[in-house]
Amino acid sequence: MKPFKTHRQQLAILRGRGLKINSGSKALRILESESYYAVINGYKDFFLLKDPTGKNILPETYITNATFEEIYELYSFDRDFRNTILEFILKFESSIKSKISYRFSEKYKEPHAYLILKNYTRVSAKLKDVLSLISTISNTISKNGKKKGSIAHYLDKHDGVPLWVLVNYLTIGNMQYFYSCLDNSLQNTIAKDFSISYKRDYGNVIHFTPDMLESTLKTVTFFRNVCAHEERLYNFKLHKPAPSAGIGSILSIHTHLLDKGNIFTVLAFLKLVLPKKEHQKMIKNINKLIHSYSSKFNSINFNDILLEMGLFTNWDQSL
Repeated sequence: MKPFKTHRQQLAILRGRGLKINSGSKALRILESESYYAVINGYKDFFLLKDPTGKNILPETYITNATFEEIYELYSFDRDFRNTILEFILKFESSIKSKISYRFSEKYKEPHAYLILKNYTRVSAKLKDVLSLISTISNTISKNGKKKGSIAHYLDKHDGVPLWVLVNYLTIGNMQYFYSCLDNSLQNTIAKDFSISYKRDYGNVIHFTPDMLESTLKTVTFFRNVCAHEERLYNFKLHKPAPSAGIGSILSIHTHLLDKGNIFTVLAFLKLVLPKKEHQKMIKNINKLIHSYSSKFNSINFNDILLEMGLFTNWDQSL
């Protein structure tokens, strides 16, 4: 186990590795309020010397003129970026919950229909997923039925919890599995709901398939979790990106740009499931954020950070 280091000792180590610290007192205040591990270990990589293969030179050495303040600016930029896109991911989350609960309840009107096995897909390969989903829903009701809130109220007053109430207690990951466990008819109806909204906003008739919606749900779920858990976002990439060929065709974006599973990928996918005004607002807010941070880096090129995110030149025009 590494021995404990005071904040002053931590700064001394950084100086010894070639990192400039313009204001020791400000750096101390930052370390008192933010974790050294979160700030330095999380965001130092861009500022470290690399060997010809791209690996960090050991012992760690910072590039010329790299500063503690720049690392903190990247940390702050990443946090602000997470908050910016999380706002719109949550709007999609609300939308998919609303559509799934509405269409499922419209088709299956019996009490506790979401706990009945036959109301889901009959594909044998998905039986375990369906049983797991029903178990998750049952546990959610049981857990929250003992607390004050909507679930307890409906159990006490109405002997059951409507799905449109229950979905507020389910995660977007739960909803991803919920959608994948629906029969083909319901999946198509829900995907068509998004197609209709897209046509209304953009004037284009599209065939937004259940597979495309599943790809969107899978992608958004991963990025939503990164944002919610305050993990590093700017260089996050999906280990196994969801299929994007159909989505690329609709958006007129080459699949090689979408198959990287980076931030550009999720921004593109969100265009299909957010109202036009919301997606445009998200792009505008991102551009404002980029502009506000673009002049805060001297030892590195801020455009290299944007490229790491998948935000190439004129990326916003592509969307």
